[in-house]
Amino acid sequence: MDTMRCFTLWISLFVTLSAQATPIVLNTDLFPPYQVSTENGLQGSSVRALACVFDAMQQPYTIKVMPWERAMYEVEYKRADGFFSATKMIDADSYATLSAPLALEKWYWYSNMEATRPNAALSAPRTGAIRGSNQLIWLEQQGVKVDQLAGSTEQLLKLLARGRIDRFMADHRTLRTELIRQHVDLRPQYEHFYKYATLGVYFSNRLLARKPELLKRFNQHVFYCLDETPSLDNGEKSTLLKLHKRLYAHWASRAELLSAVKKQNQHHNQLSIANIVTLDGQWMREIADGTTPMVDALLARDTSRWLKIQQNQSDGLITEIMLTDRLGLLVAASERTTDYWQGDEAKFSEAFFALGTTPFISELTYDQSTEAYQVHISIPVREPEHSEIIGTLIIGLNIERALRKADTGDTL
Repeated sequence: MDTMRCFTLWISLFVTLSAQATPIVLNTDLFPPYQVSTENGLQGSSVRALACVFDAMQQPYTIKVMPWERAMYEVEYKRADGFFSATKMIDADSYATLSAPLALEKWYWYSNMEATRPNAALSAPRTGAIRGSNQLIWLEQQGVKVDQLAGSTEQLLKLLARGRIDRFMADHRTLRTELIRQHVDLRPQYEHFYKYATLGVYFSNRLLARKPELLKRFNQHVFYCLDETPSLDNGEKSTLLKLHKRLYAHWASRAELLSAVKKQNQHHNQLSIANIVTLDGQWMREIADGTTPMVDALLARDTSRWLKIQQNQSDGLITEIMLTDRLGLLVAASERTTDYWQGDEAKFSEAFFALGTTPFISELTYDQSTEAYQVHISIPVREPEHSEIIGTLIIGLNIERALRKADTGDTL
């Protein structure tokens, strides 16, 4: 190998290694419990998740703490590579891209007025927010007038207690973290759920142009690094069950769905576990290869088309619908699914083998295609004459839209 070629290869290797070794610079502000300043340095659930992700990626990084508005400004003007923990922002989308979530927040209106919904009693309630916060940015994007700005959650609580504002919006977990150390008189008397908000890292598009695989790799590691999986409380589960009963429970007894399930059960009567696994493998290979005759044939069925129509007419409430036979194999689906066989998953088995009549509600999962959390609700499909369970109907719901749909007070 000649000297010039050796030199060129050495330079190329040096540049590659240098690029890998260059730390990513992230900005943040203090928002407990996600970012907290302690005597041992910056801590909090988002900080721990980032440490886990970047360690798995073998990617060096540094974090700088500063006021939130400045944290965003420096990324926009190319002085930093990203900022966190941030919710979806229209303005930031022009210069940065949001990652998969490090946290799921529940935003509530808080008030001391008698009405459960703070906006119900006043035509123009005085609204407060923390300066530079995710809630303030979101409210301004919605055209909501914010009358008082505070420097912290504690100041917001004092403004509310003194009657300087009528309401404020805050993350449920953040507020309760603050209330632990505050006098009981500062606790808001009423709370009203408004929306779920995901918090992630906004990586600058300039950084992603240099490291095109970074965001994909980051998102792949996030869910293994979270302190805890977001979960529904009992009140939310009860609300979802009522919504499902009102809108969708009757679908399991529709004649065309029952007929499709019965027909497939007869066709699959002699399938062994080995046959099932083979069919599932074929489906997954088609999805991976992009050649999808088996998938396309299922989606072309009349029953699948009907399910797709229902999803399209739900205004984003439904994320997917699956109808299975008694083996857990798909009879119909509104969308392409990663698996043909649902029989080894809880959303099938918990409904198919249920002893009671309560539908099964899955854990929350994050759908990267829609950038939203979803939950699956499953019910058995029963043969009308003998009530024998012959399949399952599984409906995925956008959790934020579902809770707002169930709540009549979904205006600002």
